[in-house]
Amino acid sequence: MLEYGQFADYVHRYAQHHIEENSALESYCSSDYKAVLEAEINGLVADRQVVISSIRNKDYIFVVPYFIEKYNGLFNQIEANISIPFPSINDMPKIVPIDVVTKKQADEIIYGRLDKEEINDRTLYCIVFSKTVPSLIYPSSFPIANLINLALKKLQELMHKEESHDYFLKKLSISNPGKELSIKTFFNQFCANPSTVLDILKNTGDNFYYWSQLCYFIKQDYTKLKDFAPEDITILQSVAIIEIATSYYKSKAAEKLQAQAAFEQLDILMKNPPYYYNLNDIRKMKDKTGIPLLGQYKEEQLMNHLKAKTQESIGNQMPELLIFKVNDGNGYYIFKERVIPLIIRLANDVRILVREALIKSWYNNLKEYELLPEMKENAAFERCLEREVSSIEPVLSALLNASFLPVVAFEDQTPGHITLFRNDSLISYSELLMLSRQELLADAKLKLPFWYAMPIVSFIMKLLFKKPKPKVRKEASAALKIQNELKEKESEILKRRDEDDSIDPKNTRRRELRKLAVEIEKEFVPESSTLDRELKGYMHEWNDRIGKQNYENLGEDVNSLIRDYFRKVLRTLKADTFNAERIRRLAESLVDTPSMMKIKNHPALKRYVELYIIKIVKNLPSN
Repeated sequence: MLEYGQFADYVHRYAQHHIEENSALESYCSSDYKAVLEAEINGLVADRQVVISSIRNKDYIFVVPYFIEKYNGLFNQIEANISIPFPSINDMPKIVPIDVVTKKQADEIIYGRLDKEEINDRTLYCIVFSKTVPSLIYPSSFPIANLINLALKKLQELMHKEESHDYFLKKLSISNPGKELSIKTFFNQFCANPSTVLDILKNTGDNFYYWSQLCYFIKQDYTKLKDFAPEDITILQSVAIIEIATSYYKSKAAEKLQAQAAFEQLDILMKNPPYYYNLNDIRKMKDKTGIPLLGQYKEEQLMNHLKAKTQESIGNQMPELLIFKVNDGNGYYIFKERVIPLIIRLANDVRILVREALIKSWYNNLKEYELLPEMKENAAFERCLEREVSSIEPVLSALLNASFLPVVAFEDQTPGHITLFRNDSLISYSELLMLSRQELLADAKLKLPFWYAMPIVSFIMKLLFKKPKPKVRKEASAALKIQNELKEKESEILKRRDEDDSIDPKNTRRRELRKLAVEIEKEFVPESSTLDRELKGYMHEWNDRIGKQNYENLGEDVNSLIRDYFRKVLRTLKADTFNAERIRRLAESLVDTPSMMKIKNHPALKRYVELYIIKIVKNLPSN
């Protein structure tokens, strides 16, 4: 405590004496030094570092860090001697203004500092409990965990008294019949381990209930007292602190369990089609009830979970979760066990498209008497296939070129697994796609008119009609060209249907549903693929029938079930309720029916149903 006038004079004299040593003191040497000092003091008052109080017509300066240091020393003494009571607001000298302390509710301080604590000498807290428990003085320089630990040790000291120990143990046992053994274990654990008591509170699990009961019984007995001794007040303050800490750790334990369950659900979802997800896809994932998983865990927890999954490994094996990048630079996460099955599925998907595209493209080239390098040379043919795969299925191309693929292929122990590497090198694209250059060329030649097979006639026609060869041949993807043509054709069909429906206002609903289906399709179908390609790919996954006829029969049976099911839904389906989430729920309801339960690969079947529903709505006929 400093008298304001005396302090101002002291600063003035000090500045005059030391001005030569420190030029910054010049402002305190002038005649208006009091105004300069007042501005400085007002800044400290606003920052709650000092408090000015008037006593007997004189202003006094109270320095908050001084009181923080004083009470921090007192708490250090309590740590050395647990019998010393906690400092209460009633113990503070009356001459000290109440503004020295910052009043806050106990749960606000304890929760806040347990979440994020800053140890400093800037705030002297007045922890406010209930009306019956006096407030406690607590310096911000003392860790909150240490305060909780002191409160626990004070209860330990109480329980070390034989009469208190037996009394409260008996009350707990009576309140929980049949649980005497677990209560005794909890009680002995609390009383016998002073050094680990805080860890016991944090990790008690099912014993949170016992903590709450014990605090309740102690508080119940002590609040009956008419006159409180300092030791009694300390016990009540300790109970209040422990109750809040117990509530905090209980909520954190519940959050941890919720996050663990959510991460388990996340891992399951990431193993479902399409098997690879970018970070935005993962953030949007929802549980079975439609609640977003991000919210059941925090963003930071999600990043830590993904980091752990991509870095932690067992022995010399690869991590469980892998990352790969496609041509556009986007990164995708995929579980190790899904890499080989995904490569097989994507290779099957693109095989037919590449085959048909090359036959058509080569036919056009041969018709113009042009013989391409990939028709003659195996090396050029492999480069051609690699170009086609990279264009129409960048995910497959990225996986085949991923650095982790050799190790994943080596670790793959699936019965009948495909051999992707031979002599430490990736097998050729022709072998992976099961395409033969000679067969493709033969099929392309079969489409030509008969005179192309007659050498003399063919030679003469070539001289007459062959176009000049371009200087630079543009290497474009034949499959991508065909795929884009199909998309344009489909877009034209949809446009004509919309135009037909626009004539009659009654068909507005159909037109709106078709437009929504086109937009929703973008969420389910990769940009490099098509709806029909995805449908064929997922049918290969869930349709395990052997024989072409059996395979087609099962496929048609499932398609009929989907159409019949959705026909009923379509009668009442409105555009404002038709979205991706609605499609997922409809698909889930359908695959859970007895008719569908016999099919084994449910995740792939569910994805197929979702895509087929989109196809139905997208192709709604115009009236």
